[in-house]
Amino acid sequence: MITKGTIVSSGYAFGEVFILQEKKININFHKKIKTHQINIEFKRFLNARDKTVKQLKNIKSNISLKDKKLLFDGYIMILEDKNLEKDIFNLIKEKLILADAASSQAIKRQVDSIKNLDNIYLKERANDILDIGKRLIANINNVELVDFNFYDKKNNIIIIAKDLSPSQIMLFNLEKVTGFITELGSITSHTSIIAKSLDLVSIICVKDIFNLVKNNDFLAIDAVENKIYINPLKKQLIILKRKNDNFILKRKKLFELRNLPAITLDGYKIKLLANINNIDDVNILFKHGAEGIGLYRTEFLFMDRTSFPSEDEQFEAYKKVAQLMNNRVVTIRTVDLGGDKFLPYMNFPKEETSFLGWRSIRIYVDRKDILHTQLRAILRASIYGNIRIMFPMIISMEEVYFLKKEINEVKNQLKQNNQSFNEYIKIGIMIETPAAAVISKYLAKELDFFSIGTNDLTQYTLAVDRNNSMISYLYNPLSPSIINLIKFIIDSIHTQGKEVGMCGELSSDKRATLLLLGLGLDELSMNSVDIPEIKQIIRSNKLSYSQKITKKILSKFMYKDILSLLDKK
Repeated sequence: MITKGTIVSSGYAFGEVFILQEKKININFHKKIKTHQINIEFKRFLNARDKTVKQLKNIKSNISLKDKKLLFDGYIMILEDKNLEKDIFNLIKEKLILADAASSQAIKRQVDSIKNLDNIYLKERANDILDIGKRLIANINNVELVDFNFYDKKNNIIIIAKDLSPSQIMLFNLEKVTGFITELGSITSHTSIIAKSLDLVSIICVKDIFNLVKNNDFLAIDAVENKIYINPLKKQLIILKRKNDNFILKRKKLFELRNLPAITLDGYKIKLLANINNIDDVNILFKHGAEGIGLYRTEFLFMDRTSFPSEDEQFEAYKKVAQLMNNRVVTIRTVDLGGDKFLPYMNFPKEETSFLGWRSIRIYVDRKDILHTQLRAILRASIYGNIRIMFPMIISMEEVYFLKKEINEVKNQLKQNNQSFNEYIKIGIMIETPAAAVISKYLAKELDFFSIGTNDLTQYTLAVDRNNSMISYLYNPLSPSIINLIKFIIDSIHTQGKEVGMCGELSSDKRATLLLLGLGLDELSMNSVDIPEIKQIIRSNKLSYSQKITKKILSKFMYKDILSLLDKK
């Protein structure tokens, strides 16, 4: 049994091992060609590129979710990029090398240029480019990367891979795949996102998995307790299948709660909203009983493309979400760039600490065109539903005044063009910096609503880089300092008669649900799949009980004491 890994998509999976081993492609970097062969090699590249594009389009046609289709559109744009084509042609011409060698070098240049950046998102995109490049080079050499003969004869398959790219995972007939395990990977990768959206049981970052399993082994994945069983005993298998039955039954019972309110036994009602990245997430949030959208991360509209989305493109996206939500609240957060979210087509400065640098609202000050375009799109869409605007990364009253001034300027532009919008659209901010927390009472005099972003608030308050594995143990949103700060924020905002919610990962932490109730939050926003279980906790308890627990927790100043109270509840 293996017990170390990172769960991406929870559940249980049973099946035979299929080890995804790609054939090694031998590239001859030393062979020189004659001048008259330059065009022949360039044509080899062009033919292979066309074949690769066709393969990606075929994969795309088998995907139902729109945003995942856009991912493959991004891959195709990379392949068809004229600068890449020019680079490959020049390498063939100037170095007199073969098409595969030139392609490999050109792709390596692209990957190296972004892998050196201190940026998680772009590092993930570098892996995507490597995958596309590998496929291109395989096609130049007429090599099939993976032998699917073994896989085609099986029904229940668990894929074992060094890492999995989205294009690889979508090559499989997913009706035959029950789960996958990788030795590498990241929770933020596109593969992880696809696995979650497909509800495909998966564990990543499992060290030495290739030394522990072989083809034809039978595996049982317990992606609830983070355990993997290799050729389990019959007794173990019976226990695991019973757990799987209970897991499915529990999900079914939770599903039945989807249309019921999140109300405590003594009548306290709290709103449960969903965090979304795109239009496709709307259908998922309805399935899980969300009452609205507490965080629409618009930066995903800006990613996996080669230029900024136009005003009309953004307008159509926001309008469609608002219409689908049928007058339920839609909280649109303006694009939150920088930190760990960078755009390849936007010139970001090299910074030692990007999370403390040119990001979010600080970009708006220098690039009003980005802010105004998005505000015009949001305001135009506001007449189609219950839209409100939320700004990230606020640290001062001056920033709030700046934003209100820019909103008024955009409203005047729309009036001059006779374009309709909701004049009384609600304006809010995220409280995710200690600076905003300290002045939250004063901010509440100027704004309509607030949402506590615990991911960054924890990072900034504890001075812990949440992406630094060496100190990750210090990143703790349930530390006494964070809990007391959250209490201060809620009380400060409530004194002004305004509502405050939470949209960070702490919202979906089942240990913290009663604590958050007791602290007095008005709403919780989370990934929609987490809503049923949080709703069940709320509906099974009294507010008075949660307030009692919260009072005890607020008197503790050691994390272990807080955890002990949360575990006992």
